[in-house]
Amino acid sequence: MRREDIARKLLGGCSARIDTQAGPQGTAFFAAPGFAVTAAHVVDGVAGLAVRLSDGSHDWHGHVAAVRPPRPGDLARTSPYPAPDMALIKIDEGPRHACALLAAHAPDIGARVMAYGYTQAFDHVAITAETESFRLVGTLETPTPGCTLLKLGLGEVTQGMSGAPVLDLRTGEVIGMLRTSRKLDSNLGGWVVPVDLIRQLWPEEVDSGNDRFHRQDARWRQASSQLRGPSSPKKGTSPDSGLSIGKIEGDIGTIITGGNVDNVHIEYGRTGGHDPGGC
Repeated sequence: MRREDIARKLLGGCSARIDTQAGPQGTAFFAAPGFAVTAAHVVDGVAGLAVRLSDGSHDWHGHVAAVRPPRPGDLARTSPYPAPDMALIKIDEGPRHACALLAAHAPDIGARVMAYGYTQAFDHVAITAETESFRLVGTLETPTPGCTLLKLGLGEVTQGMSGAPVLDLRTGEVIGMLRTSRKLDSNLGGWVVPVDLIRQLWPEEVDSGNDRFHRQDARWRQASSQLRGPSSPKKGTSPDSGLSIGKIEGDIGTIITGGNVDNVHIEYGRTGGHDPGGC
């Protein structure tokens, strides 16, 4: 399975569209059992707001448990939401869900990443899942102390992607939340709230909750291991000589959404002339 396909399945298993009484608003992703995160501007910065999350097959009902920062009363609708622009959603009812594997370390500049959000790009009416790949090209300090955003380039952020998870295509870990576009209808990319800041904002709900989930459930790590290329070729071989970490057989979607891990067979060794770990 191609690297992009594995990444899309992983992201799809933890992401959902978010609706309020006003209709569809954007994207959220599950960061820990019973908790999802999105951008504060997606929920208009309103703590306590009732929301519905949906991935097309399942629905969850919840409310906005916290926003950082709360919406300023004098903020104009056309003004950027103050940094970090984060909201925590508490799930009140709904089925069990997979949680994104949050990165423990900052990504490298130049990393290739993918975002997964819910947009109306197809016909400006239907809301469907959309992916986009980017390069991490820099950072941006904000007026908020301790809040430095990641800067994405070489990709288009479409309306509806606010709140989307951003996954490092090399490690299979989510490095942050897509906040806003740098310029709509362009390939200038967007701004990302880094995962270390998200962990700091909600140390018990997200930080500890995410770590506990993945200590108990290794399926995301097993699937994401297929994204990692070999650290170095064996002696006497070249990087393109067919050395590979292996292949995966089965349904990645099943792995990360509660299916039986025994349905998947992972093989390590040579797979021929193609290296699925390459960029």
